[in-house]
Amino acid sequence: MENNQILQSPNDNSSYKYLTLANGLAVLLVHQADSEKSAAALTVNVGHFDDPVCREGLAHFLEHMLFLGSVNYPGAGDYQQFINHHGGSHNAWTGTEHSSFFFDIDTHFYDEALARFADMFSQPLFSSEYVEKERHAIEAEFSLKLKDDGRRIYQVHKETINPEHPFSKFSVGNLLTLADNEQSSLQQALLDFFVQQYSTSRMTLTLVSSLELALQQRLVEQYFSALPAHLPAKTALDVPLYLPEHQAVQLNIQPHRDTQKLVVSFAMPDIQRWYKHKLISFIAHLLGDEGPGSLLSCLKEQDLVNQLSAGGGIDGSNYKDFTIAFELTEKGLNARDDILSTLFSALAALKAQPLPEALFAERQKLLRWAYLYQEPATALQTANHLSVSMQHYPVEDIIFGDYRMELPTEALYQQILSYLTSSNMRLMLIAPGVQTDQQARWYNTPYSVMPLPAELLKQLDMAKPIPQLQLPPPNPYIDGDISLLTDTEHMDSPRCIRETDVLSVWYKADTDFASPKGHIFVQLSLPGSIGDCKQLAATRLWVELFQDNINQQFYAATTIGLMYHLHVQRQGISLHTSGLAANQLRLLQDLLGQMLHQHFSEPRFEELKRQLGRHWRNSTKNKPVARLFSQLSAVLQPLNPEIDLLADALEQLSFEQFIAFHQQLLRQVHIESLLLGNWTNDHALQLEKMLTQWQSQLVSTGPKLTNPAFNIQGHGPVWLNQDVDHNDHALVIYLPAPEATPEQMALFMLANHVLSPEYFHQLRTELQLGYLVGTGYVPINTLPGIAFYIQSPNADCEKLYEATVTFFRSFLADTKALTQEEFIEIKQGVLAQLNERDTSLGARAKRYWLALGQQDYSFALSDRIIDAMRQLTLTQFIEFLQQLLLPDYDAIFLATDGKPKHSHLRFCDAASLKQQLQKTQIAFDTNSKVI
Repeated sequence: MENNQILQSPNDNSSYKYLTLANGLAVLLVHQADSEKSAAALTVNVGHFDDPVCREGLAHFLEHMLFLGSVNYPGAGDYQQFINHHGGSHNAWTGTEHSSFFFDIDTHFYDEALARFADMFSQPLFSSEYVEKERHAIEAEFSLKLKDDGRRIYQVHKETINPEHPFSKFSVGNLLTLADNEQSSLQQALLDFFVQQYSTSRMTLTLVSSLELALQQRLVEQYFSALPAHLPAKTALDVPLYLPEHQAVQLNIQPHRDTQKLVVSFAMPDIQRWYKHKLISFIAHLLGDEGPGSLLSCLKEQDLVNQLSAGGGIDGSNYKDFTIAFELTEKGLNARDDILSTLFSALAALKAQPLPEALFAERQKLLRWAYLYQEPATALQTANHLSVSMQHYPVEDIIFGDYRMELPTEALYQQILSYLTSSNMRLMLIAPGVQTDQQARWYNTPYSVMPLPAELLKQLDMAKPIPQLQLPPPNPYIDGDISLLTDTEHMDSPRCIRETDVLSVWYKADTDFASPKGHIFVQLSLPGSIGDCKQLAATRLWVELFQDNINQQFYAATTIGLMYHLHVQRQGISLHTSGLAANQLRLLQDLLGQMLHQHFSEPRFEELKRQLGRHWRNSTKNKPVARLFSQLSAVLQPLNPEIDLLADALEQLSFEQFIAFHQQLLRQVHIESLLLGNWTNDHALQLEKMLTQWQSQLVSTGPKLTNPAFNIQGHGPVWLNQDVDHNDHALVIYLPAPEATPEQMALFMLANHVLSPEYFHQLRTELQLGYLVGTGYVPINTLPGIAFYIQSPNADCEKLYEATVTFFRSFLADTKALTQEEFIEIKQGVLAQLNERDTSLGARAKRYWLALGQQDYSFALSDRIIDAMRQLTLTQFIEFLQQLLLPDYDAIFLATDGKPKHSHLRFCDAASLKQQLQKTQIAFDTNSKVI
């Protein structure tokens, strides 16, 4: 069967072919002529809902096991190694009702990759050796998330619904659920589950490649015709998610992190049937509005809520939770009924009037623009997305389904609103001090369930519209010229159109993506923001308060995708706007104008100071590996102190001190800026004029600040301990380059490329030391480096250290046995990645902005790394690896335990090391920096 009636955007130059193999496998072939890689994704309508009751987590376990060998490719790590060595990546996930597997690779090796990929689904081995080993990997994954609030709260949700619904099952699995039992061994259960669930009738496959469609079809027919085709499509799920006793209740949940939320959810049936109208997202847009007259604005005025989000919640083939989540202030924590009353007044206002067609037309227009001016995605992104879309949309809408938004009937609009009632409602109050009387299984989350008072429910259903709440007005940012530049206006690289001691403006017109969008970056160097830790903390709070002040005014811009982001970055504040080029300069001018005329109230200062401090304190509860990388960044970057020090400094900051800081912040300001996208030269001149005029209103301007950096040479090897709020052990080993040259960058990139899959396979799959295992290329201020990282629920850091060193020595021995041909092939995998073109206008804009931050004004660093990679010899690479193993290499070992016994490593704490490094601080922006 073949169907080519797939709706696609005029800006989409790909060719598509939909077909069904003789075995029933639905396939979508995509020809992307300019794709530098090829990709494939297979999604199957099997998830944790299908787990046997006595084997919870089996679907997730099967996902893991499919990667560990098949009949024609029995090596447990061969698939990963093959994909990685040929410039690719791979991954998979298991959800409630679907699982998905995907990879990309250098097109020259696509044929063989597809052979391996298909063999996973037709002839998996499920060898007993790896069944036992992978049980421990699942246990480590489970252990990793024991203190993750998303998982902890999710489990409470599972325990408070209809126990007959498969959502109630434990999805991850662990050693207890994945064990041999009286019915069968785990290996036999795995084999049975695969036979009982995996069949082409439940699968959708997408291929994306520069190969012609006819050749792709031959590859699919050659390799995927052998997939099992013995099962019918799955029957519809008809068990209700909630019984009456599970509604009109409040769940009190104690989180691990210090957070305060009220989540209101309304039960709906399956909403997929209404996808053509996008009504759920439209209602979420109305309730989630943050402009004047909005629900959020009204609750913020009462000091009850800091933030609001609408429309989220779990959804599946026969259920949907429509949620409104409120982030509570201290006052709001005890004002549940007031918040609910205001919410139900907003719902009453929606129900009392017909569908607001003018606002609906605005959303239609935006979706139409998004469809017409789609930016190209990578082959992997396209394959991944479309294989899932094939599970949910008819053939003609596989692409267009996400963008289709037709005007609904008034009856349908009111029907969906009718689900938003008190009797159909559940509440979650998530806060540290709530009263609890139960503990959720697996994650030990303290919680309680209490019925909501009948009188409250009655009052809510009788709520009337109130004048403070209004629908959003027409969006002032939606009109404007969205015509595209001509191809002749395209510029190969940015050029500087203004360069003075206090201002630089860079400009690049870009037409490659046929998009009416643009990006503007403005870096404000502010000497008054970086003097000490208190100033650094005050700057971050200033950004929070500034955004809080302007959010209502500029929210309308964000709803049409005209975004603005402020970051504390590089000696000051960085402002980035993006989206449709039309009205974006106006937005930037308004934002800069607001910076000059800010007034801060003490109550909001205290609330956001408390909120930011809570956020920083919560970061100490991140997973151990993340904490160690955070410490590494703090040690090596002078203007990035430890998060605890920032939190302490913030705590001591008074409102009077903050106002004094605010009054001197915008002094001696230097500006560096970049305009990139669908912009004309006139736009660039407008930006130059705008920034010049804005600077003229300041008390003073100043020269560009140097960017300080630490030189680690001569200070290692050193072992740093970090106390973490977690039972797991973790180790990060950071090996920095001696200098920032293209040759060193090439060496470290290549090392990471070949080490990563080997390290993962050895320590994670073979030795089962932990779930979170890998290596990473870690450049800090362009200085390249590589980091080994591992987190283990059982092995201490000494064992992790010894295993890593043993692995590295074995790896080096294997590398010495490489042939020249094998080495060239490995290098080609990295070169394929380095030669990849920008996949979106946003990616290109960020790349050029990063280059400016590194003073790479020729924008040629990538080319120089590629040249260095091509010239690199096997002998040079082996010598480089040998240097990394030297006992006196300037490495930093960050660990949750003490250093190994009988070790040559110097023990030190982070503060002492940073003090030592300050004596060798260098100015990163000097001529001594080599790139």
